[in-house]
Amino acid sequence: MPTSALRYYDELGLVRPTARVAGRRRYAASAVTDVSVIRFFREIGFSLAEIGRFLAGERQDRRGMIDHKLAELTEQQHRIEVARAALEHGRQCPAGEPMKCSRFRAIIEGRQRGRSVEESHARAH
Repeated sequence: MPTSALRYYDELGLVRPTARVAGRRRYAASAVTDVSVIRFFREIGFSLAEIGRFLAGERQDRRGMIDHKLAELTEQQHRIEVARAALEHGRQCPAGEPMKCSRFRAIIEGRQRGRSVEESHARAH
């Protein structure tokens, strides 16, 4: 792990050094686990601010944060599925060129009118 990341985590209060020797931060062996927890939460979509709140929070707060993140991920997954369907259509469109495809253009025009990608896609089909 880059030392700059450890310094940044220290600034955010996520991982604290136990001492300084000749100006260098020294961490307890438990810091390895702390950094692993931070990296895990980053990999599953938490921001560093969310991780800080999660680590500092009470059990009930943590459950609420997990529920919130699950809802975010569900919404993100839905947007990805809609985007994938639109792109798959663009790739397989009988017109051969997405920008000449009436359905693909209808989706774009629907977005210009303020519809969601999902609604525009549904109306185009």
